[in-house]
Amino acid sequence: MRILFTFIILFGFKSLAAGQAEQDSITIPSMTPLQLQAYRKFIWDSVPAAVGWVNDYGLLFKKGQKDFLERKIARFEKETSVEIMVVTIDSFMVDRKDIDEFSYRLLKLWGIGKISKSNGMIICISKDEKTIRIIADFGIEKFMNQYDRQKIINKYFIPLYEKNNYFEGTFAGLNAIQEKINKKWKKFNKK
Repeated sequence: MRILFTFIILFGFKSLAAGQAEQDSITIPSMTPLQLQAYRKFIWDSVPAAVGWVNDYGLLFKKGQKDFLERKIARFEKETSVEIMVVTIDSFMVDRKDIDEFSYRLLKLWGIGKISKSNGMIICISKDEKTIRIIADFGIEKFMNQYDRQKIINKYFIPLYEKNNYFEGTFAGLNAIQEKINKKWKKFNKK
C-alpha cells in the first residue's frame, strides 16, 4: 500500500512538473511529514538519471539558459577533460542537512569525472533551502581546493542568487570555476 501511495505521489509531482516546465514556479500540494519522508527516501534510493551536464529538477532555468550552460560545460570538458555537473533540487527532494551527502552521492552514482583522473565536480543548488554546494572529487584538488570553491560561492553565486538571478549567478560562478581550473590546468600540463 505504501509503495502504491508513494508511486501516486511521485507520478503526480512528475506530471505536474512536466506540464509546467517552462514556468518560473509551480504550485505543489502540501504533504504530510510522513509523505515527505517517503518521497525523500524514494529519491535517495532511486536517484534520477542524469540527462546532460545540467539537471534542473528545481526548475530554475529556462530552456535556452539550460542549453547555454550545457554547451559551456561541454566545451570545457573537451578542452580539459574536467567534468562539471550542475543540478538544481527542491526542498521536497532532499532535506537541507542532507544536501552535502546527496551531492556527493550524485557525483559518484552519475560517474562525474574521468575514472583515471577523479576530476569530477558537482554544483548542487537548492533555491528553497537557500543552499549551494560544490563537491569535487580528489583529482580537482590540484586545481581548486575547498577554500577556492567557497570563495567562488561567496563572490559569484550568492550575490546574484540573493537577487533571484539564478541563471546569471550560475553562469558567473561556473565561469569563475572554469577560469580557475583552466589557469592551473594549463600550468600543470606544461610540465
